[in-house]
Amino acid sequence: MLQTRIILLVLLTVAAVSALLLAFADLRESAVERRARDLELARLQTAWDLAVAETAGRVDSALGRVAGDAGVVRQVADGDRMGLAIAALRIAGTLGSGVVEANLLAANGDLLLATGADPSFDQQPLLGGARLARLMAGEGPVRGTRAAGDRLLVVAGTPLYDGPEPVGAAVAAVPLDEALEALERLLGERVFALGRGGDAVRGAGDPLWAAVAARVDSGRDVTAVVHGGRHYALAGIPVADLAGGRMATVFVASDVTRAAGELRLWNLAYAGAIAAVLAAALGLLFVFLRRSFATLDAAVGALQTLSGGQTATYVELPAGNDEIGRIAGAVEVFREVMRDIERSAGQRERRLRRQQRFIRKQMEALATTLEEDARQALLDELAHIEQEARDGQSAQSKGVSDELGLLALGFSRLATRVSLQQVQLVQHVRDLREALEDKRRLISLQQELEIARTMQLSILPQSFPEMAELELAARMVPAKEVGGDFYDVFPVGERKLGIAVADVSGKGIPAAFFMLITRTMLRAIAVDGHGPAETLTRLNNLLSAENEQMMFVTTLYGEIDLDTGVFTYCNAGHNPPYRVDPAGTVRALEKTPGLALAVMGDMDFGQKSLTLTPGEVVLLYTDGVSEAFDPHGAMFGDERVVSTLAAAPIETARTGLDRIMDAVAGFSAEAPQSDDITCVVVHWHGTAAGAAAAAMAAGEA
Repeated sequence: MLQTRIILLVLLTVAAVSALLLAFADLRESAVERRARDLELARLQTAWDLAVAETAGRVDSALGRVAGDAGVVRQVADGDRMGLAIAALRIAGTLGSGVVEANLLAANGDLLLATGADPSFDQQPLLGGARLARLMAGEGPVRGTRAAGDRLLVVAGTPLYDGPEPVGAAVAAVPLDEALEALERLLGERVFALGRGGDAVRGAGDPLWAAVAARVDSGRDVTAVVHGGRHYALAGIPVADLAGGRMATVFVASDVTRAAGELRLWNLAYAGAIAAVLAAALGLLFVFLRRSFATLDAAVGALQTLSGGQTATYVELPAGNDEIGRIAGAVEVFREVMRDIERSAGQRERRLRRQQRFIRKQMEALATTLEEDARQALLDELAHIEQEARDGQSAQSKGVSDELGLLALGFSRLATRVSLQQVQLVQHVRDLREALEDKRRLISLQQELEIARTMQLSILPQSFPEMAELELAARMVPAKEVGGDFYDVFPVGERKLGIAVADVSGKGIPAAFFMLITRTMLRAIAVDGHGPAETLTRLNNLLSAENEQMMFVTTLYGEIDLDTGVFTYCNAGHNPPYRVDPAGTVRALEKTPGLALAVMGDMDFGQKSLTLTPGEVVLLYTDGVSEAFDPHGAMFGDERVVSTLAAAPIETARTGLDRIMDAVAGFSAEAPQSDDITCVVVHWHGTAAGAAAAAMAAGEA
C-alpha cells in the first residue's frame, strides 16, 4: 500500500537523519575530548618542566658556591686531580647534602673529580659531547634529566671562569625523586614514575600502581582508569635523557569521578530526548496518513469501477479543491471520454488503416540509415510479420489486434537496432576521447618525471673545491627517471672531509624519496663529528623508527683527516671500496661489522682506519657498476672493476672516474641499464705540507 510505503520511507529518512545527528555529535564530542586531552597534556608537561627547573635551580645555587671558590677553580684550570681529590670533602660540603653526585670537568671534557659515584666502576661524566660544548661556549645553563646506571637524576651544570674564558665546568645532580615531589606539590595530584625498563621509581605502594605499571610502553597520552569505584584520568609524560632517548615516564592520576558521572547523565538525557521527539513525530504522521488515505481509497475504488467499463455506474465522491476533489472531477471527465471513444470507434478504424501505410513507408525510409546487413535483415523481418498477419497462423500475430500492431512491433525492433548502432558509435567516440586523455596524461607524467630527475641530480655535488691534499670526482646515472643511489661530500669540522656512497633498495620514486631522507639525516648527524660508526648507528636508529615501507639502504661512509691522511670508514652492508697504490696494486678495503641501514634498530656498527700515501686512489661505488649486464646477460663483475683500475696509472680523480664509467658503458653496449650507477673517486696528493714540498721539488727539477 502507498500509505505503508510512505510511512516506511519517512521512518527510514528520520532514522538516517537521527543517525547522522548522533554521529556528528559523537565526532564533535571526540574532537572536544582530543582538544581537552591535548590541553591537559600541555598543562602537565609545563608543570613537569617547572618542577625540573625548580629542582635544577637548587642545584645551580650549590654550583654557584663552588664556582665562587677560587682555589677549586684554579685547581680545575691546572688539571690538578690530586688537589681536587684532597679538597673533595670540602667541595661536597659546599654543594650541600642534597647533591648526590658532582663532577668537575676540564675545558677539554676530561673528568677531574667525581663525588658521590661508585668507585668500583669506570665513572662516566654527567655531561659530555654537545651538551658540554654548549655549556663551555656560554650558550646558557644546561639543565635536564639523566640516567646514570640505575640512578635517575636531575642534572645542572655551570662553567668555571678563571679569567675571561671558561677553564672547566662544574656539574651536579640530585635524585629525580625531588623533581617528582615538586611536581606533586605543584599539581596536588598523585604522581607515579616508571623507569625505561618498567621498574618502579615512585608510587609502587599506591593502589593505582597496577594500572600504571601496565602502561610501561605507552607514550604521551591520557587514559581513563576505573579503580575502587572511582574514575581517574591517567596522563603519561615521557622524561627525556640529556644523552638521548627516554629514561622514564611520569604518570599523573587525576580523580574525574564527578565529571564522568555528569557526562553519562547528559548522554542519557540527549539520547532520551531524541527518542521522544522521534516517537511523537512518527505517531502524528501515522494518524494523519490514516485519515487522509481513507478518502483516497474511495476515489481509487471509483476509478477501478470505470476502468472495468461500467460507465453508467454512479459513484459519489466528495467535491472540493483538494486532491480528492480534483480526482472526482477527473473521474467525470474520464466517463465522458469513454463514451466519446465508443462513438468514434469506426472513425478510428479508418484512421488506423491510413496510419498503417504511413508507418510502413517511414520504417522503410528509416531502415535505409542502417548498414546493409542490418537493413536487409530488418526488411526481411517486416515482410515475415506481414505474411504471418495475413495467414493468421502465428502465435505472435494472435496477440496483436490488427496489422498496425504488427507494424508497431516491427518499428520497435527497428528503433532497437538504430539505438544499438547509435550506442556503439557513442561508445567508439568515448573510447577515442579516453585514449587521447590517457595520452595527454602520459606526456604530462613523463615531463614531471624528467623535472624530478633534473632536480635529483642537481642536489648532488657536481663540482668540488680545489684542495692541495686531494682531488675528487663523482657521477650518478639513474636507471629510471629518478634513482635510489646517492653520493655526498661535505666538511666535518675544520680539517676533515666526509665522503658517502649509498644504495637504497628498489628504484624509482619511492627509492628517490628514501634517498633524500637518508642524505639529509646523514649530513645533519655527521657534522657533529661523532665518527663514522657512531654516525651510522644514529642514522640507522632514526631510519628504522618510522620505516613502514620496510626499505633499507646500504651505505659506505668515511672521513679523511686532511692533516694526517687517515681515512676512517664504516661499511653498512655496502660494496667494499678499492684502494689503488701508485704502483697499480688494487686492494679491497676490509669490511666492518654492521648490516644495511633501516633493517633493525639499536644495531652496532664498527669502523676501521687506514693511512693514505701520496698518489693513492680510493674508489667508492654502488652495485650498479659490478652488476651491469651486456646484451648476452653476462655481468661486469668485481674482477673487471679491479682489472679496469689496474690497467694503467691513474693520474687524476677525473681520469679514474671516466675510466670506470666508460668501461661499464662499453661493456653494456645496447643492453638496458638494470640499476643505478654511482662512483666516487678520491685521488690523495698528501697533506698540505707534503704537497707543497713535492710541488717545490718538482719546480726545482
